[in-house]
Amino acid sequence: MRNNEGRTQIPPELLDQFMKQQEEKFTKQPPPQQQPMTTTGYQVPTDFVELPSKGLFYPENHPWRNKEKIEVRYMTTKEEDILSSEAYAKAGVMFDRLIESVTIDRVDSTTLLPGDRNAILINARKNSYGSNYNFAILCLNCYENLECSVDLADLQSIQVDLDKVTDNNTVSVELPASKKQVEFKIMTSGDINQVTKSTEQQKKHGIQPNESVELHRRMIVSIDGDNSPTTINTFVQTMLLKDSRFLKSQYVKFSPDVDFSYEKKCEKCDHLNKGGVPVGANFFWSDE
Repeated sequence: MRNNEGRTQIPPELLDQFMKQQEEKFTKQPPPQQQPMTTTGYQVPTDFVELPSKGLFYPENHPWRNKEKIEVRYMTTKEEDILSSEAYAKAGVMFDRLIESVTIDRVDSTTLLPGDRNAILINARKNSYGSNYNFAILCLNCYENLECSVDLADLQSIQVDLDKVTDNNTVSVELPASKKQVEFKIMTSGDINQVTKSTEQQKKHGIQPNESVELHRRMIVSIDGDNSPTTINTFVQTMLLKDSRFLKSQYVKFSPDVDFSYEKKCEKCDHLNKGGVPVGANFFWSDE
């Protein structure tokens, strides 16, 4: 829907949409043009990444729908420039630009599932800097500094039970308290960014943010077969806590991703620390 005319009687909902379009125009850059695979006769090698989602949970027109593997390039000096860009780092789009640069398919990284993005980042790091990844943690018992190391090649995808996945590539569950049948989707990184932006805007305007409401509003597709936005919005604002916690646990259960879990025993106090391998800006630091 577009509205470029009318300066005095613009409906509020159209004005809000227009302002969002203008914000996106200046803040979101399109996926970069893919460069030829050859440079002065040298062909950049490629690899295949197994998607944790196996191509499920993508809409009908998405290029990765039902794709179990996608082809990616090895990183070059071009990607090194992306990783060293202060502008990309400040804007929080460094990994987005990297993913769009190495994937053969022309794709907007914000339309990808977080688990599939993680698999691509692991592959890019492994093929360019090696599979050994070192990171530091604090012992949760005695707060001793611990050095951890994982072999990225050993990380496996989380196995998702597909029995409850619908023909629409959504998941349908019955809530324990209200007994409502709720259909939800697995959110893309763009959906998650929108939840974050909404809560940040609420804080900015002095409104107590309710991240759970924003999260449920974004992920729920229908309630008892009713996909009306009004029905969903009303329900999520009065959702029972028991139902909310159950829905969040089901979302995690059915979200395809890489298993980042690790264990590290503290040599000082013998406490067994458990957690997830951190994937931050230093993920692409070379150990050499």
